Amino acid sequence: MASMRQSFLTRQVSTFSRCDTDPKAIETDERTGDEGFTLAEVIVSIALFTIISFSVMFALVTLVKYTAVTQNRVAAANLARQEIEKLRGENGTLSQLDLTASTITLKGVSYTVTPLLSPAGNATCTPGSYRNATVKVSWNDSGSRTVRYDTVLSC
Repeated sequence: MASMRQSFLTRQVSTFSRCDTDPKAIETDERTGDEGFTLAEVIVSIALFTIISFSVMFALVTLVKYTAVTQNRVAAANLARQEIEKLRGENGTLSQLDLTASTITLKGVSYTVTPLLSPAGNATCTPGSYRNATVKVSWNDSGSRTVRYDTVLSC
């Protein structure tokens, strides 16, 4: 029995001592595979980050551009509406209407306001009849743009 116990202890000691001296045994026992990133993984992650960053930047630049275009369009629509209200007030007095084109500058953008009437503004308008009024507002914002406002004015 003593020899069996001796043999068991010898096997135990030899197993432990073999692990301590054998570098391959240590390497395979402790290595988990999460040692870090390879160069290829780093390059792919940088490329993905760059593509996503440029996409977001392009979307933001486009959004800012369309916001400026919309602001100019709203300003032009308001100018056209104001011109129609001015013509409506002048038409009620049965006087000759002012149909000269005017240029108005708002926030650095020049708008050209052009009213058109049919029959013409210098023609007399008998009570009960009407005139077609069109106001065109144009401006240059990375290309020529126009807003048109149509209405009917009664005499």
